[in-house]
Amino acid sequence: MSDRCLICQEPGDIRFRALEVRTLPVRDLSGEKRVQALGDFVDVAICRSCAKKELELELAPLKASGKSNLRFGVVLLLGVLLIIGNLLFLKGGWIYTALGIAAVICGVLAIYENVKLARERQKELSSLPEDKALEKAAWNLALARLPKKEQNSSSRQDTRLKKRMVEHSDIDLTYIPITEETLARKNGDLMILYNLLPEIALEAHKRIHKTS
Repeated sequence: MSDRCLICQEPGDIRFRALEVRTLPVRDLSGEKRVQALGDFVDVAICRSCAKKELELELAPLKASGKSNLRFGVVLLLGVLLIIGNLLFLKGGWIYTALGIAAVICGVLAIYENVKLARERQKELSSLPEDKALEKAAWNLALARLPKKEQNSSSRQDTRLKKRMVEHSDIDLTYIPITEETLARKNGDLMILYNLLPEIALEAHKRIHKTS
């Protein structure tokens, strides 16, 4: 990737290198498993202006979670309308009421979890020095824009994933940032933090230290 900001295409002030992790969920008779492999190193940049806007947003948790909460609020409202409509007009029995109650519960829980995560992120950023908080916000912004899926038409599939491509249409992409904090972690820490399989965590630990 270029040195231009991933958001606005202005010159990037804060640069990151990250290791791509490619995960394929697999379901068979024994349950759900994962096939996992490391991908390429990815270089991204975020300009200081975009990073500052993101930091200001994340320091206001209710505002930061607003867009997601709006969607969940719609689900909640539809659930309420379904319950009321069934009781007053549809007379459709318990099934519609149950669906409405389920939608309300899902909406409330989703909003609660969303606000909780936003507050945790605010607390984390507030505890950091300004430059570290800006860097963290920049990474969060980059992470939100980086691809989350890789279609199976890719020409660089790992051999451990090829065997499963007939059954599954895409691969989940996640990223491990190569920072001072990451380099200080052991492979067991990487396994927990980035949901890696043990052998992939060991390989990732070796690769990020080699590239650093």
